Amino acid sequence: MSRTVGPGGSSDSSGLIAGGLAVLALAAAGAVWLPLRLTEPPGYHGEGLFSAAGALISGRITWTVACTLVAVGEVLVVAALAAGVLLLTRGRRLRGSRVDEAARHMARRGDLKHLSPDGVTASAKRLRASLADAGTVAPDDAGVLIGRTVAGGMELRQSWEDMAVDIWGPRTGKTTARAIPATVSNPGPTLVTSVKGDIIDATRELRATRGEIWVFDPQQVWGQPQQMWWNPLGEVATITDARRLAEHFASAEREPGMQRDAFFDPSAEELVANLLLAAAVGGRSILEVYRWAVNPRDESPADILTSAGFQLPADSIIGVVNMPDQTRGGVYAGAQKMLMCLTEPSVTAWVSPPTSSAIRQFRPETFVATCDTVYLLSQGGPGSPAPLIAALTDAVLRAGELRARASPGRRLDPPLMSVLDEAANICRIRQLPALYSYYGSHGLPIITVLQSYAQGMDVWGREGMRKLWSAANVRTYGGGVADPEFLEELSRLIGEHDVMTRSTSTNGSGFGQQSVSRQTRRQRVLDVAELHALPRGRMVVYSSGAPPVLARTAPWQTGPYADAIKASIARWDPDSRNDWSLKADTPQVQSFDTPVQEPR
Repeated sequence: MSRTVGPGGSSDSSGLIAGGLAVLALAAAGAVWLPLRLTEPPGYHGEGLFSAAGALISGRITWTVACTLVAVGEVLVVAALAAGVLLLTRGRRLRGSRVDEAARHMARRGDLKHLSPDGVTASAKRLRASLADAGTVAPDDAGVLIGRTVAGGMELRQSWEDMAVDIWGPRTGKTTARAIPATVSNPGPTLVTSVKGDIIDATRELRATRGEIWVFDPQQVWGQPQQMWWNPLGEVATITDARRLAEHFASAEREPGMQRDAFFDPSAEELVANLLLAAAVGGRSILEVYRWAVNPRDESPADILTSAGFQLPADSIIGVVNMPDQTRGGVYAGAQKMLMCLTEPSVTAWVSPPTSSAIRQFRPETFVATCDTVYLLSQGGPGSPAPLIAALTDAVLRAGELRARASPGRRLDPPLMSVLDEAANICRIRQLPALYSYYGSHGLPIITVLQSYAQGMDVWGREGMRKLWSAANVRTYGGGVADPEFLEELSRLIGEHDVMTRSTSTNGSGFGQQSVSRQTRRQRVLDVAELHALPRGRMVVYSSGAPPVLARTAPWQTGPYADAIKASIARWDPDSRNDWSLKADTPQVQSFDTPVQEPR
């Protein structure tokens, strides 16, 4: 027979029983001696603990009514103290989590210096020229709060050169604990993507104190009148620019898991790129691109390109026009599918010159030089404006990159923060894994939020998602994912620890003699089942150069901007009954419960 014994624990039951009896005997003797010492009944002459008990038993000391009253009071006091300890212990257990003990076997404080407040402050002074000579640096200027370690309660912050990938299942608190805090705390220009308008409700008022607010919402997800428009062709000057824009149309309209056709898909994408270039250099609207795509015999785009000096792209269009009917039809059909979102008038109004002067034009190159905020909303799906969301995101990032190249240290200061919530649904930037490898060095930190690892593989493929995950300096897992393969990898990265087991055997002599042996074995710190059922309010943080750490989330309700966010919600949320403190995705475990102490 064997059983597991915790670190430093003992399995000697006889020793425990003996110790317990000794404590009970000592408590009983004390319960008798204290009433005698306080009331001094007949026969008591100051005897000690055990001699007084013996004298009482022998009859030399008389037990009086006063002794009884003191003893009753003593019992009541002990009972009250025991109840208080029980309530305190129960309260701490309620505030804690069933996985918190695992924190003892994960990263220590010394492993996480680069994520500590002091570490990110030093990093901010090094990365941001405006802070180089600053005596003190505000927390928001130093980096974005990630959470607090369960062991020790130390703040973990993401620096301005850290790229993050967050994988949190549905309704696990990613909006309240990551997207909203990152949005309100960023000191510079901020880009946010979402499928819901609640993040605007929560952050709009606070962000408006730092700069202008822009909302790109072709599907009326937020439900406010149009106040901006953007020209997707404004950044297209070369065939490379056009191909980059065409990628977004191609990626957004591809169904998850569907394989690309080796001929028709690249051909249709190249055709769209050439048509986009023709519209850009010809001063046409992006709507003209769709009109050309539905007219396979129209050679006017080629004529425009030839006149502008783009002969090879013009020849490419003529080559498709001259293909056999069936082949040409397949290529143009693919192009039409990519441009499907342009058939919806409510969408095209956001990418076409307006008739009202109240609708302002959004210019990415101007935006990155401000502290403005732009929210990009879409619900995804076929025909949705998701290609435009990805294209506008990429245009802002590209503008930030170009500005960073001309800035001191080749970095943006203040940094441009991008919070790409629901990236796999509405912001499918094909080159995102490659951008992660160097955008951190330009002051362009990105937080990409996914609902599962498999969701990322649908968009970027197995190798692309692995590249994105590996290129991130900060990777967080917030629970709610039912993917055994992914969770197994996370569990292996967390590692193992030693567990002592005890084996008991009885000899065959009939005298009941037992022999006890102890040995250690390796056990996962957090296994797949525990990661799948990770409680709300807990996350695992994987950072470059450090072991994983178990952390408490930092929902905005417990942060420094809680009152301002509540006021913003009260003003903009159409449902006056909405209470974010009770929302399903709000972590039920508070963030400031008593931290687990680190092992010595």
